[in-house]
Amino acid sequence: KGTGVDDLLDAILLQSEVLKLSAVKDGMATGVVIESYLDKGRGPVATILVQSGTLRRGDIVLCGFEYGRVRAMRDENGKEISEAGPSIPVEVLGLSGVPSAGDEATVVRDEKKAREVALYRQGKFREVKLARQQKAKLENMFSNMAEGDVAELNVIVKADVQGSVEAIVQALQELSTPEVKVNVV
Repeated sequence: KGTGVDDLLDAILLQSEVLKLSAVKDGMATGVVIESYLDKGRGPVATILVQSGTLRRGDIVLCGFEYGRVRAMRDENGKEISEAGPSIPVEVLGLSGVPSAGDEATVVRDEKKAREVALYRQGKFREVKLARQQKAKLENMFSNMAEGDVAELNVIVKADVQGSVEAIVQALQELSTPEVKVNVV
């Protein structure tokens, strides 16, 4: 219904004046992605709440794993704007993909650097995800062995070079015990 919203806004403004809260308007913008989605006609769209600095059309933005040049910005009413200062939410078009809500948005000087950072973050995320999956698989295998369920362990070895395969196969065969036989398939 919107009951009390005006009173809440007045109280927030009064409190900010009493505490002398302010944000830096000059410099490169930083903010937070509030929401994002993929629009069929416009591509990836991210709503960013600018926290400091000024976001301008043409700036290069890095948002989590995504980056891009700001092609267009719209305010909360859908009106095209060319710049947005602190505490202003804007819809940004021009990113390489759809960022996650909560990602930090930062303006950077160089598009090449932005691409490098985004790719590095994607690689790190992939590594962490794979490490978690491997840990879960190993824990399952060891718990099955403890319960006596596993008498044979079939392993497929895949590596980039033959020398690596041979070394891994030899190490796995040395791990065989009377309780568990390691079979390299």
